Amino acid sequence: MATAHFGGSHHKNTPANAFRHALWNYLIASKCSHWSKNNTRILAWTKKITDLHELLLPGNELADAMDLHNNGVGLHVYSTNKLLPLEVVLPLLLSMANGSKKVTSFEEVINTRQDQLIHIIEMTTP
Repeated sequence: MATAHFGGSHHKNTPANAFRHALWNYLIASKCSHWSKNNTRILAWTKKITDLHELLLPGNELADAMDLHNNGVGLHVYSTNKLLPLEVVLPLLLSMANGSKKVTSFEEVINTRQDQLIHIIEMTTP
């Protein structure tokens, strides 16, 4: 889905990458809800798995913090919209990507709301 909407720009630390991380977490939590109705467990397991991915494949500190933050945004979107179909949530995530905030420091990541996607690199138009 990230490639369909953003091409290859989601492979860099762009708003497209923020979208991909949030979508990834939303989809994992959503799929888990088919096996469990315990929202706390679903969120904890999804966070554990997606955070582990970042910890096992570390990049630079700011990029990792950005990814972890955007993972959390996806979990927040799931928590507040879990009863909505993907067809409704997808445009929400795309809108959030378009409004993604550029960060340049770890402190900015920490001080960003949990419902705000963040990126490091602006996307360029071809």
